[in-house]
Amino acid sequence: MHGHAAAIAFFLTPAGRALLDETAALPADPLIRLERLRRHHPPPLAAAAVQMWELRQRAQRKFQNAATMLFTPEGLEQSTGDRIAAYRAARFPDSMPVLDACCGIGGDSRALASRGPVVAVEIDLAAALCAQANLLEAPFSCAVLCADLTTLDLRAWSSRGIRAAFFDPSRRQSTPHGARRRVVRDVEHYTPPLSFLHALRAHFPALSVKVSPAVPDSVLQAFPDARVEFLSDQGECKEAVLWFGPLAGALPPVPTATVLRPNAPPQQLAAEPVPVSCGPPGAYLYEPDPAVIRAGAHRVLAAQLHGRLLAPEIAYFTTDCWTPTPFGTAYRILDCLPYTPKEAQAWLRRHGARLTAVKKRGVPHPPEAVQRRLRNAGDTGVILVLCPYRDRTFALFCQPAEASTNPAAPTR
Repeated sequence: MHGHAAAIAFFLTPAGRALLDETAALPADPLIRLERLRRHHPPPLAAAAVQMWELRQRAQRKFQNAATMLFTPEGLEQSTGDRIAAYRAARFPDSMPVLDACCGIGGDSRALASRGPVVAVEIDLAAALCAQANLLEAPFSCAVLCADLTTLDLRAWSSRGIRAAFFDPSRRQSTPHGARRRVVRDVEHYTPPLSFLHALRAHFPALSVKVSPAVPDSVLQAFPDARVEFLSDQGECKEAVLWFGPLAGALPPVPTATVLRPNAPPQQLAAEPVPVSCGPPGAYLYEPDPAVIRAGAHRVLAAQLHGRLLAPEIAYFTTDCWTPTPFGTAYRILDCLPYTPKEAQAWLRRHGARLTAVKKRGVPHPPEAVQRRLRNAGDTGVILVLCPYRDRTFALFCQPAEASTNPAAPTR
């Protein structure tokens, strides 16, 4: 057993859990923690305990009970957080046994096991041990198997009544020397390759497949009978999901954006073809949620809000009235003018303003470089949005609509 897996296996024992509790009670500084733990524990175990404490701290954004879970660095990075996992698991019928293919540290398995039995498969031993620990208190039975999915007899599972599967292939690949694992873009370099879903479909008619939201459209279009969904959690497009068979449910044949937020029901917007005109900036600018943009549903949102695009090729759109929406962020436009650094700096001086953020779409101006070049000239916070309009780069000086108390028209 390799060192990482051996440490995880130790943390599954009462002595290992006691070491993790001891680590959590020490001062937050990692060097102090490590130095104190080394007084009474072997250096490799002390280092592993400090790393696990750090992983648990990072995992709190994803998992409600991260403080009691086990992680590997790669497993945490690729894991599905509680909100998305719960949403996806709810699409599987209650009590239906599910195969979690490539379960990682068990993020999705935990949610799936809240509604029915789960068989979880993971090729990496350290991650499989984490999944075993993270599933100990699952309401339904969970079996974790450390194995290469591609070598298993899938027919045997389907013949035992498992007719649904969730497939989340690893987007990491070992380097030639087997040290660090790099992120891969080609879906056929996933582990297993994405094409393995055909083998799964032959035995599991109800199938859900998770891929990176950055995969080319051509990859998604290669599965014409799948329903494609882009999932956003707290303003970040986290993943794309392919739904097959009975799991496709009521999703339309066009890509769909699903926006998840704390303490709110999921909101969906499908990329139906709708006509949207282009026109000049109005009183408000809308920046659609990244999942809405990725699904190509920003035109639908613009049409729903009676908006107009600033340019055909970009997702920003403008309206004359502010309508709150879960599918995007609205900004009140204070002023707009053709962009040059000199004119933008002069505007900041005239209005005693400072830049709180620079955003851009469809123009070749890196936000970081723009923000470094422009000097703050006061205390009034503004957001600078750079985008094309009338074949030129325009600067839109904005403030969040929610923070604006004056619904008046722009000052230009």
